[in-house]
Amino acid sequence: MNSKIMMFFQFMYKYFLTSFYFWLNLVKGLFVYSLIPAICALYLVLRDINSGADDEQNITVKELYNIYFARYKNYKFVSFSFMISLILCYTCLYFLNKVVGEVFLLPIILVIYLLLMTLLILIYFTVYITFKGMDTKNGMIHGFLSVFKYPVNTIAIIVIIVFLYLSIGLNFAFFVAFGPFLMGLGILLSLYKLIQH
Repeated sequence: MNSKIMMFFQFMYKYFLTSFYFWLNLVKGLFVYSLIPAICALYLVLRDINSGADDEQNITVKELYNIYFARYKNYKFVSFSFMISLILCYTCLYFLNKVVGEVFLLPIILVIYLLLMTLLILIYFTVYITFKGMDTKNGMIHGFLSVFKYPVNTIAIIVIIVFLYLSIGLNFAFFVAFGPFLMGLGILLSLYKLIQH
């Protein structure tokens, strides 16, 4: 019984460290330039923690994160493009919500759709470049097509995104501590079959 409890706390500690290094690496790249490397490193570190590879290789979460982050450092322009798209969509949504009137309902729905599509393509894209070794062009094409090709997985990812978005408003500290690793684990579980093929 005690060994299971200890194992649970060891996993939770490693998950918290993974979240910490996710935020730290995002800040290092000023959020804009390090989005893709931080997400890819998140997936790979969580995979290694879950499989026990970190213990087998006797390597820390920090070392793992640095190794994987460095592997995807050359995606600065793609990170910049995704981040600017997300910022523009969210800013438009913010200002459209400030304007009261039924006339703006259609633009609000359109911007929410664009925001969700950008997030979904980003998630699928990072999975493809991380686990399938695709280049940027093929990762983008497959990322876009996968949004429609795998509707169940897409809905699961949307649920994860909505849950994390709501957690920001309810408890920001929860989001900071749990958000990254919950997102990573949720995506790894949602896209398990896609990753394994």
